[in-house]
Amino acid sequence: MHDPENRPMTRMSPRRSHRPRIALAVAMAMLVAGCGSSSEAGPTEPAAKVEAGTTAPSPQPPSTFEGSFREVGGWIAYTGADGIWAVDPARPNRRARLSRADGDPIAWSSDGTKLLIRRTSGPSAGLSVLEADGTETRLTEADVEGASFSPDGSEVVYAAGPWEHSAIYAVSSHGGAPRLILRSTRRIPHYGRKLLAYAEEPALSPDGRRIAYFDGFGDHSHQLWVANADGTERRVLLDDEFSGAGHIRALTWSPDGGRLAFNTDDGIYLVRPDGTGLRRVVAFAGFATAVQWSPDGSRIAYLLGGPTCAVSADGEETCEGGALSIVNVEGGDEQVIWGIRTPDIPWIAWNPRA
Repeated sequence: MHDPENRPMTRMSPRRSHRPRIALAVAMAMLVAGCGSSSEAGPTEPAAKVEAGTTAPSPQPPSTFEGSFREVGGWIAYTGADGIWAVDPARPNRRARLSRADGDPIAWSSDGTKLLIRRTSGPSAGLSVLEADGTETRLTEADVEGASFSPDGSEVVYAAGPWEHSAIYAVSSHGGAPRLILRSTRRIPHYGRKLLAYAEEPALSPDGRRIAYFDGFGDHSHQLWVANADGTERRVLLDDEFSGAGHIRALTWSPDGGRLAFNTDDGIYLVRPDGTGLRRVVAFAGFATAVQWSPDGSRIAYLLGGPTCAVSADGEETCEGGALSIVNVEGGDEQVIWGIRTPDIPWIAWNPRA
């Protein structure tokens, strides 16, 4: 058990190297169907099409490009080993790099035109809104523990420290001064003292009226809360069930607002916003991160981080790329997309506009 007086080392993601130039994400040309799969590294020359393994054009001033994220509507953005990528779940051989700089895609705006990303190192570290032309609006330099857009995309809510006084804030998606929504007030016994829990993973409901979040000590003592969007009338949904559930790495509402999904060390769970109907829909045999709803709310996606390696009897190590899994929340079909190259703790965001 770590000492919560210091920021836990086992939080959402490790620091990673950062390349300061931010590249253009998606080509404007028409998508080409039926192309073969290839490495995400892609060609070194600028690409004119969004296909399997293509890269975006070389970095250029935003004024020279006017595009939109329509080309990746319904696609799943993910933390790649060499930038932020997106994959088409309907045709997994089609992939596009949205940014050459390292970062975590956390959420799309409801109209699919903006991507909320977290960069973890370098001069652009913090939370930003990425536009299709490659420009970014930096919202905060803080080390953020979860964030989401308001329904109309005008605001972003996020949780940030310092961890002994962590809180949830709202800020305009165009930047500016943040405003406080609520502070963590629950105290957890720890070696004879009672220390404040950390606020984590704030998620606004699809109608914008409620905010769900966890508090805890990073890897234990969690509670799931729901409050009004202004931070008033807080109530606990889950308490003892997750006092020792390990890390909480994602929290998100279903598109209809009828359920919440979240990710722990031992699986993905669903629960209604009144605290009833708790059930595990995915049990983890290994390490996985993030969880996202499909646009129609019938499926959820999660990403297994990093390569899967095995050592043969003669001592030779072989590794396969990570995998993106998409499962039906009512059981049954599962789609697995292999060869998703990611760092150890990746994130995903499912574009809601097909």
